[in-house]
Amino acid sequence: MRTETRFLASVRDDAEASIALEAGADLIDFKEPSAGALGAVDRELLAKAVRLIAGRAKTSATVGDLPMDSKLLREAVTRVGTTGVDYVKLGAFPDPHAEAAIAELALVARQHKLILVLFADAMPDFDALALAAAIGAHGVMLDTMSKTGQSLLDHLEIEEIARFISRARGHGLIAGLAGSLKARHVPPLLALQPDLLGFRSALCRDGARNASIDLEACVGIRSLIPVNEPGAEMPRLLSPALC
Repeated sequence: MRTETRFLASVRDDAEASIALEAGADLIDFKEPSAGALGAVDRELLAKAVRLIAGRAKTSATVGDLPMDSKLLREAVTRVGTTGVDYVKLGAFPDPHAEAAIAELALVARQHKLILVLFADAMPDFDALALAAAIGAHGVMLDTMSKTGQSLLDHLEIEEIARFISRARGHGLIAGLAGSLKARHVPPLLALQPDLLGFRSALCRDGARNASIDLEACVGIRSLIPVNEPGAEMPRLLSPALC
């Protein structure tokens, strides 16, 4: 069965969210690009923006570049999840305590549809896909931690990305791809049928991720990804297969 790929637009505030909505983004992802790989936006700003979007697109938000401490992570997921976003994104940052800390997130992972973000340039030394499934996460994404212009495809071969998607599906997880993706990356990645393709720099003026997003650039990316039913849910598979 063919998977519908959604267009994720990463925005920093309600003004950028309005541009992404106008361009037809399927998922509006709130992240502060000047605050790291997965910088968090202000909670009150986020809650206001989610109210303004009012269900016209799905929403997600990052919890920030946080130490891998289970108590800190639980509090952050809850803080972001209670703003009303549809999904909460948490990065698996390099840390000797990462596996143990993530393993303790089962309750909040299910309550707030957790998306575990893995970094192609700093992959964990444990089976993060199996762990994400074990705690009841909704999905996983591949991204890049270093924002120096190198894309996901500079770090992983297309075959490795295909295996990531296949293993995620086998564990009953949705699978997303991001990491300095450009228009030229869409055709080969779209062929892999990920659930999400995420963009920031490609949507910004002059391709600079800290600049404001640009409507024309957003429309250009939108035109490369087939349009799905507005507001459609990304279902977590209910019967994970062994991988």
